[in-house]
Amino acid sequence: MLMLPAVTFSVAADQQVITDDGREVLLRQDGTWKFLSGDRFANTDDGQRVRLKQDGSWAYVGNAPMVAPAQVRTRELEISLRRTVIETHEVKVQKNTRVNSQTVFNVELASSPIARKDVYIDEQDTARVRVTDSKGRKYRVLSLRPAPATLKPGSRMSVAIRVDGSPQWWKNVKSMTVALGPGLFGLKEPVSLRQDVDEMEKKKVDGFE
Repeated sequence: MLMLPAVTFSVAADQQVITDDGREVLLRQDGTWKFLSGDRFANTDDGQRVRLKQDGSWAYVGNAPMVAPAQVRTRELEISLRRTVIETHEVKVQKNTRVNSQTVFNVELASSPIARKDVYIDEQDTARVRVTDSKGRKYRVLSLRPAPATLKPGSRMSVAIRVDGSPQWWKNVKSMTVALGPGLFGLKEPVSLRQDVDEMEKKKVDGFE
């Protein structure tokens, strides 16, 4: 029986997948399939993906795919939500005090040494980011920093995603989700990172960036 995992990526109208026993299979749109080669795949303890060739040799092919609430790893890129900070700024308005807030998601990118190309980050990439909370509220993305920037294969970079507003505790907000759309950081498929509000830091600032 052929068993297929959840991790797939699109190839034109067809799909290329890895079976549970590590074999490469092409799923055609017409409902048929075929093995792409006799090679098999395996994951090392340190999260690397290796190709086991029929001639007895092996080679690294990238990261082992993995998905967790605050971390996603594709073959060429690891994306981790390391730290989230809620910044608050108090402004005096006559006899009252108004509190404005912004939330900053600090995301670490790690490119695999065998990645095939650079990852480019542009100021316009804010359009590929969507931030929501567990109550369905949407947050306007203000900036990605640094931008423009380039992530080379085998290197790391920290990216700050800044949004307007912060979770409203009185509405019992439990978590926030950062959805990264295709094209951002070279991603072919959308991914999501989630962090609980209880894990976020709070910081008073004199002003926002």
